Amino acid sequence: MAKIHTHYDNLKVARNAPPEVIRAAYKTLSQKYHPDRNGNSADAIRVIQLINSAYTVLSDPEKRREHDEWIARHELREEQGTGADFRECTPTRSERRHSRRSRHRTFFGLYGTRRMHPPAIQRAIHKLRILLDQFSRKLFGKT
Repeated sequence: MAKIHTHYDNLKVARNAPPEVIRAAYKTLSQKYHPDRNGNSADAIRVIQLINSAYTVLSDPEKRREHDEWIARHELREEQGTGADFRECTPTRSERRHSRRSRHRTFFGLYGTRRMHPPAIQRAIHKLRILLDQFSRKLFGKT
């Protein structure tokens, strides 16, 4: 079975790490991956959102306890071979994004709800359409 990816993995700390270590890891990673240092790239924004959500959960003792229980339940299911139940794998209310826009980004991907292609692929599609249009005009005349 595949190992689950947790908030501890996002912050690169051990599961039994004290709050001081979690805070230090958060500060280090947030400085390294801050969008202002990385040219506001989409990857940097995505990584900093992961780091922020991980720190939000792990810095609060109640949320951290819930997260640890979720990990334990998931690992128990993997050991038993039953797989994960969909309802158990959904994030808790505290882990969900609150704005509609960020929910769309996380559910539908980086480029929004319409599943737009990255700019390089959009340019390639545009060039292909132009070539097809020129070819059809040569074959069938002007339409």
